Amino acid sequence: MQANPQSSAPVAVPAAGLDVERIRADFPILAREVNGQPLAYLDNAASAQKPQQVLTALNRCYREEYANVHRGVHYLSERATTAYEQARDKVQRFVNAASRREIVFVRGTTEAINLVAHCLGQQGRVREGDEILVTQMEHHSNIVPWQLLCQRTGARLRYVPIDDRGELIREEYEKRLGPRTRLVAAVHVSNALGTVNDVEWLVRRARDRNALVLLDGAQAVPHVPVDVRALDCDFYAFSGHKLFGPTGIGVLYGKESLLEDMPPFQGGGDMSKKVTM
Repeated sequence: MQANPQSSAPVAVPAAGLDVERIRADFPILAREVNGQPLAYLDNAASAQKPQQVLTALNRCYREEYANVHRGVHYLSERATTAYEQARDKVQRFVNAASRREIVFVRGTTEAINLVAHCLGQQGRVREGDEILVTQMEHHSNIVPWQLLCQRTGARLRYVPIDDRGELIREEYEKRLGPRTRLVAAVHVSNALGTVNDVEWLVRRARDRNALVLLDGAQAVPHVPVDVRALDCDFYAFSGHKLFGPTGIGVLYGKESLLEDMPPFQGGGDMSKKVTM
């Protein structure tokens, strides 16, 4: 599925040469039968099944290489730390981030968005009278954190409506962008509607108002190429479990200059040079 540059509606792409049986063979769970029939799993918008390559890598990690990362100087810890940081480099290349320091590992898209909302509030970037703009097609994870931020700060949350086709009404988006808009939070691909938003256009219009942009890419990264530098978004969030990876992991991409200025989201080990009483 890809976006039509003139519309936010999804466009069907022919699956020329698609070997369905070969793809199914990569997923052991699809060999199961349910009610006497081969399992057909159609809930990828919620969570994707895991291919054999992922299952093998997880098994090898726990059987042969498991240890705390960044916590030891022994052999296993060094191996685990190297693998962990190599994963960061792979994610950097995957979304074309400018630096590995722009890749923050989190528990999922929800935590990534909450991290940004919390830190922007702590930083004072969103204050009483300011506005945050979201669309009516957002997942709860991209609405509730902003509602909570507005309650804490006195900012106002505004919603951009969608039409009967499930597409964003562009004119209404431009109307709601104003001098007090501090951030636009929008989904790249809707999990409920399948709508593919023209996020390049959304970002350009937000830039005209000097507003930050966070994109929820949980549904996009498994299906479309994502280049965060080409998009010029400030933050991009996605989860591992929708991308055929394990549950409980995710990524927040953030421009390095913004991340460096943000206060810590949580305190704990491996974040302080020195801790005293």
